[in-house]
Amino acid sequence: MPASDDEVAAAVLSMLPCANATRLRELWVDHGTGAAALAAVQSGNARNEKWFPYARRVAWPKACDVDVMQRVLLHRGTRVLLPYDPDWPIPEELINPPALLFVEGSRFEALGRPTVGIVGTRAASPHGLADAYELAMLAVTAGLPVVSGLAIGIDAAAHRGAIDRDGLTIGVVATGLDITYPRRHVELFARVRDHGLIIGEYPFGVGPQGWRFPVRNRIIAALSTTCVVVEATTSGGALSTARHALELNRTILAMPGSRRNPAAAGTNALLRDGATMLLEPRDLFVATDRATAGSGQWTEPARPSVSHDAQLILRSLAGDSATLDQLLSSSGLGSGPASAALRELERVGRVERKQGKFWPR
Repeated sequence: MPASDDEVAAAVLSMLPCANATRLRELWVDHGTGAAALAAVQSGNARNEKWFPYARRVAWPKACDVDVMQRVLLHRGTRVLLPYDPDWPIPEELINPPALLFVEGSRFEALGRPTVGIVGTRAASPHGLADAYELAMLAVTAGLPVVSGLAIGIDAAAHRGAIDRDGLTIGVVATGLDITYPRRHVELFARVRDHGLIIGEYPFGVGPQGWRFPVRNRIIAALSTTCVVVEATTSGGALSTARHALELNRTILAMPGSRRNPAAAGTNALLRDGATMLLEPRDLFVATDRATAGSGQWTEPARPSVSHDAQLILRSLAGDSATLDQLLSSSGLGSGPASAALRELERVGRVERKQGKFWPR
């Protein structure tokens, strides 16, 4: 389905070097529609006219052609949402809202319904990754799409959990939709498009820049009815998402962690400041006032039985990570039996080896 004149016009205007969210929003207010705003800029009758002569004189042919943009949007299946569209998903209360949103994906029904945002650090522990994955599975089981940022770490685990449960997920990016960042997530981007939507405010061709990611986080917060922070450092982007969610009066949940884990320092700070504690992933049902009806009843994954020595190792881990030497000391096993037990636990998915330690799963 071809894009409307308004969608094409707004996309073209967003490509101009002088464009930003504030100036584009002013154009929509002054001229009513994207098409009218484009006509005003082309004719020299736009507000803040001092910004546009350069665009018309030099950058316009290089930035974009209306016919080319029409073909690009059609080829990619991209929709362009504007604040006056009935499908516009951003609440009016958001400070510095985007002027438009580029949207791609096969499940547009993910918008306009209660959602769960799951965010956290890129440098997540195996426990954090497992928690994010399970939380996402629980959310979509309750019929709640999962929103996250398609970054490595907690974000990726959340998207995968939603997809593996055949649920809806929304990825919010800080680049143009034609840019896959990080590159290792090519397959994940494709899966998110198949199971939901990818959304961003930046035009095609905009690559990753550090300052754009904290700006992106306000959109994650705006699209999330409930915001869950799994693991976060005190200086990470997840806390900026939580701050935006707080400004929007969203429910904020945080999973506590050890004071010795830097990836839990931010979530522990949120709890100190009044966020709701999420002790078990299943608590999400209570926090979101949802039953497990939706995509099916939730059942805990079956735990395979293991040998006596493997049970000793699990008790020695006590829910935390440990080195081999620590396990030998606490379990009382010799190096041979302990190594065999660890191989057994890795084989059945009860233990993961990472960062020089063994982590229970």
